[in-house]
Amino acid sequence: MKRHDLQHFVDISMDKTLAKPEYHLLGEGIASLTEEFNAEEETEQWINQANGTTDVKSYTPSISVEMQDIDQEDTELVDWFNNLIDTLPTGSAAVTSYVRVRIKGSGPSYPAVQRRCAVTVGNTGGDAGANVTNSITLGGRGDGIKGIFNVETGKFTAGTGSGESSASLSD
Repeated sequence: MKRHDLQHFVDISMDKTLAKPEYHLLGEGIASLTEEFNAEEETEQWINQANGTTDVKSYTPSISVEMQDIDQEDTELVDWFNNLIDTLPTGSAAVTSYVRVRIKGSGPSYPAVQRRCAVTVGNTGGDAGANVTNSITLGGRGDGIKGIFNVETGKFTAGTGSGESSASLSD
């Protein structure tokens, strides 16, 4: 699998109900994107043991995104980034969702995980003579929902074809 076969889409509608999400591909203007899973671990070692034991308590996935403010086809995504930088949303105004999609097999629908997230603004700027770079983090909130994502329509369907729960991400 190549990097371009692992795609991330973000809901720029910021619709708290997820009734009409507007997913846009995080791609153009972004040179690197890694989803960190941020495991919370607990390690114990008793006095009669040579080695300790580690248990995984939870995960809080997050994605740090640095996007160059360049001319690109998806002007709505650029406008969304710029609005975040200008308004610095907090609380429920900073909540949206993202979808991680594995492009394999014939499309246009592929296995995916949808996750609620809080958007935090990192910075904006850059070096002299370079394109402006905007930085945000999508911090996971709660459990992800497995399903199918259609890359042509931008529609996520929970649990389709895999027997997973048809739960939704609504609060």
